[in-house]
Amino acid sequence: MVQLSSAREVLAALSAAERVDVLAYTLRRGPVLHGLEAAARRGAHVRVRLEGVPYGDSSGSFARENRRIVDELARAGIDAQLARVGPRAADEAPVHAKAIVADDRLFLDDRNWGDNDFVVCDRDPAAARAVLDAMDGDAHAGGCPSFAIEKRDALAREADLLHSSKAGDRVIIESESFGYDNPVYAALDALGKSGVTPRLLVSSREAASNSRERKALDRLARDGVAIRLCRDSEKFALAGERAWLGSANASPAFGTPDMIDWGLCTDDPATVAAARAAVEARWNSARPLKTSCSVAGSGFC
Repeated sequence: MVQLSSAREVLAALSAAERVDVLAYTLRRGPVLHGLEAAARRGAHVRVRLEGVPYGDSSGSFARENRRIVDELARAGIDAQLARVGPRAADEAPVHAKAIVADDRLFLDDRNWGDNDFVVCDRDPAAARAVLDAMDGDAHAGGCPSFAIEKRDALAREADLLHSSKAGDRVIIESESFGYDNPVYAALDALGKSGVTPRLLVSSREAASNSRERKALDRLARDGVAIRLCRDSEKFALAGERAWLGSANASPAFGTPDMIDWGLCTDDPATVAAARAAVEARWNSARPLKTSCSVAGSGFC
């Protein structure tokens, strides 16, 4: 039910849909944002929910930008709101997913709807319903065996993919941020210790700013995981002819209610091939993690 898609296909769907629902951490300014405004102006019912309290936003600039986007969308006739802002804020889940439901088609992005993002389309009605339920404040309402809409479930599916891998599967993971205390870390560490030499690609920005992440990466490297640093922020796991795709970082899940994040596994050949090509290209241009450094105790150069 999962097929490789593109921002162009998303725009085509927005131009024809009667109803559009968007659940996202943020929306990059560009064609998709303008496509939502155009859909509302031609009479489609458009609903948007963005994160109101972005993680690590000490200056508040990210939250202000999301507020500006919501206000702009509202002026175009869109039902646009921020999550976790208002009288029910304490009961609402943080939003980190990037999902658009256009009529009965669910489009999924692992970043924030840029022009060249990796996008897939999931035609399973239960997956679309899971996103709509999450928008309504009930991520547990329907459930979907093939699709996760919460971070813990998404990471559990990623870990399952790793546990099911075998020698020769060329296991490689990409995550914007990484950390202890989650099933992906445990599965990757076990693979490293087994001698398989899995590969891990992480964002150099996140690694440089998080001491716990640096320690986790250093331990994985000692246990046999090959690690490189890049400037990207995508999230993939590949093992043989299967792929895990998602918006969830392989970092600890915490808090109640659980973060709204998506994740799924697929063996669709075109999707797996495209994901593999993207990750391998970044791996080839990334710089290796250094486990000894002149800066005492940092583990990085």
